[in-house]
Amino acid sequence: MPAHQIARVVRTSGDYTLPPAAFADIDTDNLTITLTTDASWVLLLLLGTLSGGVSYHCFDFTIDGARQGQNYGVQALQAPYPQDIQIHWLAQLEAGSHTFRPQWRISSGSGGTLRASANYTPLVFAVIELL
Repeated sequence: MPAHQIARVVRTSGDYTLPPAAFADIDTDNLTITLTTDASWVLLLLLGTLSGGVSYHCFDFTIDGARQGQNYGVQALQAPYPQDIQIHWLAQLEAGSHTFRPQWRISSGSGGTLRASANYTPLVFAVIELL
């Protein structure tokens, strides 16, 4: 049995602000992971800090372009003050190459900021293949 795989992206600059009203990729240039897996489960993680705004922030993941969550994604939360976020999702995959991306939207209210800073907190997106 092959060893499990872990792919991780850490952003330490370029905060993300004002998410759209519809789900969209947070950053296709820097927060995309492509991984070739066995037929197995994967754990997707988005770790960081969200602050400001009075919105409900909805987070989701796409696998090969398909959203994983429902209307409010895999997790929705409100962050009027800085708060750490830990968004996670388990998915079962067929063997092959897969592309993973985190998504974000607001459901109402004004936007906020998803931090990606060396001084404040990094934004981490990871995919872990579980065997």
